[in-house]
Amino acid sequence: MKGKVLIVGGGAMGTCIAMQVASRCDPLKEPVILIEKGQLGSGSSGRAGAIVHQSYSDREVAGMARDAVRLYHDIQSTTGRSLGLRRTGVLSVVNASDTDGLAQMDADLEMQTSIGIKVRRVDAAEIRQLCPGIEVADDAVGRFEAEGGYVNPAKAIKTFGVLARGRGATTRLGVQDLDIEIENGKVRGVHTSQGYFETPNVVLATGSWTATILKKMGIDLPLSVVRSEECVLNMPQVNQGEEGMDLFDGPVADIETRFRQDPLELKPVPHPVLLDISSGFHAHCEPHTDQTRVGRLGLSAFNSVKDLDNLSKQASPEFLEWAVSSLGNRMPIYKDMGMTGSLAHYTAVSTDHRPIVGPVQGIEGLFIVVGFSGSDFHLAPSIGEGMAQMILDEPVSAFTPEFFSAARFG
Repeated sequence: MKGKVLIVGGGAMGTCIAMQVASRCDPLKEPVILIEKGQLGSGSSGRAGAIVHQSYSDREVAGMARDAVRLYHDIQSTTGRSLGLRRTGVLSVVNASDTDGLAQMDADLEMQTSIGIKVRRVDAAEIRQLCPGIEVADDAVGRFEAEGGYVNPAKAIKTFGVLARGRGATTRLGVQDLDIEIENGKVRGVHTSQGYFETPNVVLATGSWTATILKKMGIDLPLSVVRSEECVLNMPQVNQGEEGMDLFDGPVADIETRFRQDPLELKPVPHPVLLDISSGFHAHCEPHTDQTRVGRLGLSAFNSVKDLDNLSKQASPEFLEWAVSSLGNRMPIYKDMGMTGSLAHYTAVSTDHRPIVGPVQGIEGLFIVVGFSGSDFHLAPSIGEGMAQMILDEPVSAFTPEFFSAARFG
């Protein structure tokens, strides 16, 4: 099979890149192909919490998250397809005793508002109003972003894939045994379990496996794989009132929602996405499963892993104890909520915790997108657009290439 661009990896990044590249290419003269070793969304991004917020300290990344939020809000009206977006709002909380956290929040607020992000500082009284049942001191401070929330990761990736195919891209699933062919410093194609794909451009959106693939080609980038965990609890119920109950009767998972609101996206949530800066956890409700997911903020507590072939998908008992205690202390209602399970995700991170995006030096036609540290859904729309511009030799306006370039590591 022959194509203009071959994208490897069917997660949030790969499908967004395929969608954007296909919109710029003639499907007959310049075919765009996406290959995935499993199903679309079967990797870590398909299991992610997919919180969508704009509370980044880096101006570059905050601007990309802003653009992603706008795209997510607009995509149903422009395409008629749902991403499972819930605008629950995102509430960040900082204890008054956390002076470093307060200073960082105020600096972030100033930067974020300067680039058009709709966010505001809130006091303890408004925190309690926005998040009923939360326990904060009277001098606590918060940050509230009304446009934030989360997307349903499986539904979002499926939608990106549908839109990519609608624009002419081809997807091939169950493709394994990747071997990139290089000739005279240029990509020539890729040998796989499903045959040979001839192409001058290959994009590796392969997450945790990227470093392994590159090392087979003699390329060593400062990447490691870390394991993040999440605890899953029963979600507190919200009074839905007399109307709305019949929205959820019957096989709602199979309802065709194109050009109308998905009933599951109307189901109420008990509180906004919570980012507890001082306690170090995040929590968000998923009304389509009646569950709440809790995980750690930041990367400092994540453990590095080596053996990618034998990865547990369940959280450790120590993490589960910490998560239940941390959330229960902040929101006592969760002390009575039963635990329903746990999740573990694996993501590649660079030594400076900044993604690596762009061409691989020394190999013409080879591109990588890796190291998003769990921020795939915040940045995928901008990465997809920018990679399409880069591959097709257009001016890159979706992000600053130098900010993400591997050249910063020498």
